[in-house]
Amino acid sequence: MSRCLKPADCYRVLGVQKGASQKEIKNAYRQLSLKYHPDRNSTQQDGERFKQITEAYQILRREEKSQAKASDTDVEAKYAQFWKKYEGSTMNDNFNFGPNFAGFKNPFGASTQEEYSHFREKEASFKGTHLILYGGLGAIALWIILAGILK
Repeated sequence: MSRCLKPADCYRVLGVQKGASQKEIKNAYRQLSLKYHPDRNSTQQDGERFKQITEAYQILRREEKSQAKASDTDVEAKYAQFWKKYEGSTMNDNFNFGPNFAGFKNPFGASTQEEYSHFREKEASFKGTHLILYGGLGAIALWIILAGILK
């Protein structure tokens, strides 16, 4: 039995081109494994061919998984490098304009010259609050009374 040790040999065994996608490799493996499976063929040669096809597929899968893992670690390293750049920096100092935004340049052309304070609150409306509170309590009381009458 000749074992394929290099990925290039594995591509040849499966009958796919060197730059084939995982889907193409998987389809080729399925077709060949069905064709040369020992349950379908009784010859020794077909059994050896089936083992070779299976080994080739496993080697290519391992190679693909190791490449994916390497790219994942590259992404994690770049992500960590990105945030490391901003650790301890005073980025917010650049965006602190005080109580008004006169120093802020709006790219959309809106006027920001008026005084604005983010501490300014909307005046509370006690009428609306009382209407909601007592209206809800009245609805609950009405529901309790009707539930007692309709029993």
